[in-house]
Amino acid sequence: CADVAAFAAGDSEAGCRQMLGNVWEWTADWFAPYPGFTRDPYKEYSEPWFGNHKVLRGGCFATRSRLIRNTWRNFYTPDRRDVLAGFRTCALQARSEACK
Repeated sequence: CADVAAFAAGDSEAGCRQMLGNVWEWTADWFAPYPGFTRDPYKEYSEPWFGNHKVLRGGCFATRSRLIRNTWRNFYTPDRRDVLAGFRTCALQARSEACK
């Protein structure tokens, strides 16, 4: 584990830190082929699960470093408790009276 401020050199253009590698990120998408999808050589890794699993993206601290990237897609059902996954939250800054 690392403090969220530990790796400032990796900040995104928006100033976000540690966007990959802590836990897999749940998405609202169903696991299904997308435009440009190419089947994994190991067919059973993807096609049998289309349509009944949700997409996870990124990777977690237990994922091999060569696989951790925001384009990496994995899949599970949301009821699983053995998946190192979470979700992102965001907070919108309230508009000040001066901006109205």
